[in-house]
Amino acid sequence: MFIFVSKNKNPLFSYAVLGLGAIFALSGVSTAFADPFSFANVQKSAQKLSRRAWKPRPISAGQYLRRLSPQAYGRILDVHPLWKGQDLPFEVVFYPLGHTFVHPVQMNVIQHGQSFPLPYSARLFATHGVVSQSQLPRKGGYAGFSLLYPLDTPPYHNEFVSFLGASYFRAVGKGAVYGTSARGLGIDTALPSGEIFPYFQEFWLQRPKLGARHMIIYALLNSPVITGAYRFTVIPGKSTRIRVRAVLYPRKKIKQLEIAPLSSMYWHGRGRGIRAGDWHPQQHDSSDLIMAARDGQWITRPLNNPLHIQVTRYLLNNPIGFGFFQQDRRFSNYEGLITQYQKRPSVWIHPLNHWGKGQVELVELPTNNRNTDNMVTFWVPAKPLRPGESLRVHYQIRFFRNDKQLPSGGHPVATFLGNDPHMKGAKTLVVDFAGDGLGHLPAQTPMHAHFTVGAGVHILHSSVRFNPLKHQWQVNAQILPARHQPRNISLFLASKGKVLSDTWLYLLPPQKEAA
Repeated sequence: MFIFVSKNKNPLFSYAVLGLGAIFALSGVSTAFADPFSFANVQKSAQKLSRRAWKPRPISAGQYLRRLSPQAYGRILDVHPLWKGQDLPFEVVFYPLGHTFVHPVQMNVIQHGQSFPLPYSARLFATHGVVSQSQLPRKGGYAGFSLLYPLDTPPYHNEFVSFLGASYFRAVGKGAVYGTSARGLGIDTALPSGEIFPYFQEFWLQRPKLGARHMIIYALLNSPVITGAYRFTVIPGKSTRIRVRAVLYPRKKIKQLEIAPLSSMYWHGRGRGIRAGDWHPQQHDSSDLIMAARDGQWITRPLNNPLHIQVTRYLLNNPIGFGFFQQDRRFSNYEGLITQYQKRPSVWIHPLNHWGKGQVELVELPTNNRNTDNMVTFWVPAKPLRPGESLRVHYQIRFFRNDKQLPSGGHPVATFLGNDPHMKGAKTLVVDFAGDGLGHLPAQTPMHAHFTVGAGVHILHSSVRFNPLKHQWQVNAQILPARHQPRNISLFLASKGKVLSDTWLYLLPPQKEAA
C-alpha cells in the first residue's frame, strides 16, 4: 500500500476546497504512485490478513481525549467536508479520535480506478472550546466518517449515514433521526466466553459522479478470529438502502458467527420493561423484532426489557428477512421533544443470496436508561465456518419510517401487558392487529384468536373486538404465566377457518417476575 507523506506544512483546505487532485499537487506527490483499485484487491488483503498473527490496533488518542463525555466529543466537528463546493451529490465529514473512539482508521479515496490515501489533519476540526488544537493527535488518523446528501434540506447537504466505532454504522431515510445501528459482523454475543468486536480498519470512498444517486464504500474488517472484505452501495431516499457484499475469512475456529447484526434500545412502553420512575409513556428505538420465513409466514416478536439477560433463537431456512421495527409513529405516545422516538427508523435485513439453514437470534439485556443499546439481533448460519474456508454474504439493509408492504397482510401493530386486577400472578394481554386483509373487513366479521402456549401457561379468558376508530381488531386475554420458567405464547387471527394475520409471538416471564 502506498503511504502518503505530505511535504506541505499546512494542508488545511487542501482536499476540502481544492479537490482530490490538489492534495497531491500541494504536497508534491505524483498521482502516478496511486494504487490501482478493485474489490478483488480488498478480498486479497483480507485473505492475507487472516493468515497473519493477530496484532491489536494502536491507540492514538491521549488520556484527555479518552475522558471526553459523548456530549463534549460531539462538539468537535469537521467543518471542511470532502468534495464540498464541487457540485457533487455526496460530501464526507470525518470524526476525530476521542471518547471511546481511540483507534485510527485509514481513509482512502478512489478516483479514475485508483486509490489515493487521504492525509490526516487535525486542523480540519473546529473544537468549540472542548479541547485546543494542540490536544488533538498530530498523527494517526480519523475515527470514522459520515456521508452528507441533500436529503432533508435540498440543495443543502445533511448527514444521513455514519460509520463510527468497531464495525458499527447507521443510517436514516428522509425525515428520520438516528436510532437502530447495523454492524459489519458480530462474534460470540452473550456467550460466557465474552463478545468479540470486529472492526473496520480501512475504508475506500468511491468519488461519486455528477448526478449520482448512490455512493460506493469499500472496507477491510479485522479481528482476532476473522477478517473480511466489504462493499457498501449506499442509496439515500425516503427509505435509505445499503447493499452489502462481504467475503469473510476466519483466522481460527469461531464459536458463533453473526451475520448482519442490528443493535437497538428498548427501555419501556405499554406494560413492557421496568419504568423505574421515568415519566415518559414510552422510550425505545424499536418496539418489535419481525421475521419473514421462506414458507410465507411472518412473525412479530414484541421486545422487552427483562430482569435478566434473555436469549431467544428462531430456526429458519433461507429467510426472506428480519429486522427491528418501530411501529408507533405518534409523538404523544413518547413525549420526547429531544429524543423524537416516533422518527426512529425501522431496519430490515433482506438476504440477496442463499443463506441456507440457520437461526435469527434475539438478545435482550436489562437496562434502566435510554443510552444503552440493549437489544441485539443477527443471523447465525447452521454450518460453521472453518479456517481455510471463506463465506460470501450479500444482503440489503433498509432504513425507513413507514412501509405498508413490511409486513404485508394483517399483522400485530401494538402489544400491551399489565397485571390482572382480579387474580394474583395473572396478566392482562392486549394485542392490536391491523393492515391489509383486515382493514377492509366489516365490523361484523366473526373473528377468532388462536393461541398456542408453552407448558404451565393458562389462557383464562380471551376475546376479539373490533375497534371502529382505527379499523383494527383487538385481542384481550387474561393469562396465568408458568410459575418458574419463561414460556413462549403465540397468537394469530382467523375467520371462518381462514388465517387472516401474521403470527404474534412473545416470551412470557414466569409468575415470580411477571407479578
